[in-house]
Amino acid sequence: MRRLIAWLWLIPVPLAFGIDLLTSTGWPLITGAVLPVAAVLPILIRIQLGRTSARMLGIAVLGVFVALGLVAIAASMSLTVLWLSLVTLAMLGRFGSGPGPIALIAVLAVANIIVPSLLPDGLIFGLAFTTVIIVAISIGLMLRFTDRSFVERKATAAEAERRRIATELHDVIAHEVTGIVVLAQAAGRSDNAQLTSTALQKIEASGTRALEEIRRLVSETRTEAASRTPIAEGPQALRDRVEAYGQRAQISIDTGEIDDEAVWPVLDRVLVESLTNVRRHAGPDAPVTVSLTMSEERPTTLLMTVANGPGSGGIGAGSGTGLSSLRTRVSHLGGSIDAGVHEGGWMVRTRLPLTMKRDDGYYSRRGR
Repeated sequence: MRRLIAWLWLIPVPLAFGIDLLTSTGWPLITGAVLPVAAVLPILIRIQLGRTSARMLGIAVLGVFVALGLVAIAASMSLTVLWLSLVTLAMLGRFGSGPGPIALIAVLAVANIIVPSLLPDGLIFGLAFTTVIIVAISIGLMLRFTDRSFVERKATAAEAERRRIATELHDVIAHEVTGIVVLAQAAGRSDNAQLTSTALQKIEASGTRALEEIRRLVSETRTEAASRTPIAEGPQALRDRVEAYGQRAQISIDTGEIDDEAVWPVLDRVLVESLTNVRRHAGPDAPVTVSLTMSEERPTTLLMTVANGPGSGGIGAGSGTGLSSLRTRVSHLGGSIDAGVHEGGWMVRTRLPLTMKRDDGYYSRRGR
C-alpha cells in the first residue's frame, strides 16, 4: 500500500498531457507540454525507483525551466508543465541534500510564480501557484522525514533483534558450555576411568542440548516466531534446576499458591544464570542456597535469593552480559535485581511483583 501511494503522482500526468494536446494552439505550448513528458518524467521515475542518483534532479529542473520559458512565450498555462514542476519540487524536498537542492527549490519556486503572473489575470494565478508550491514543498519535506523515520525504525528493529538473539544465545548456551568446560576439566584431572566416562557422557548430553537450542533459535528467527516459549510453569521447574546442579545446591520454597504464571519463566532464567555464574566464578564445589519467599515488606512481591559460599575457583571472569539481560527481563515485569558480595561469596536477590486482580476485572502489578 505504501508503495502504491508513492506512485499516485503519475495518474494526473496522462490526463494533463491529453488536455494540453487537445486545447493547445501554436508550437510553443505544444512543445512546452511534450518536453517535460519526454525529458523530465523519465528522470523522476528513475529517481523514485532508485535507479539513478538524486543529482539528476538538476537536469529535471533544467527541463522544467525550458518548458516554463515556452509557456511564457505562448502566454498560456500548461497543466503538464505545472504538475511536473510541482512533482519536481516535491522530489527535491524529499531526496535532495545540501545547499544545491535548496537553491534549485528556491529558483524553481520563483520561476513557477513569475511565469503564471505574466498570463492574463496573472496576480490571481501567481497567488494560487504560491499556495500550491508551498504545499508541494511541504509534501516533499514530509516524505523526507517519513523516509528517515522508516530507516531509523528499521535499524532499531534490526538492533533489537540482534540483541534478542544475543541474549537467547547467552542464556541458553552459556549454561551448557560452562558445564561442559567444568566437566572437561574434571575429566582431565582424574585418573578414574569410570569418572572420566561419566563426565564424557554428560559432556555429550550437554553438547547435544546446546546444538538443539541453537537449531531451535535459528528456526524461530527464519520463521519470524514470537518470543521464546516459556521454559518454566511453576516452582517445580526451579527445584529441577537446583537438583540438576548437584548436591552442593539446596532450595527452599515458601510462597503458597501463586496464580501469576508470568513470573516462573523469569525466575527460572535468573536461577539458570545465577547457577552458571557460581560454577564459572566460584567453582562447582561452592555451596549454593536458593530461597523463594514472599517479601516481608511487600506481601505481594516474590523474593528469590541465590547465595553461594567460597569455592575452589571457576573457569574465569564473565562479561556481565548475563546480569544485564536479566535486569531487562525482570524490569519488564516491574521487578528488580540486586547482586553483590555476601559472606565471602556472592548473592543475587530478585524481586518480582505479582499480578493482582482489581475490582473492575483488570489485572495490574503490585509491589513496585
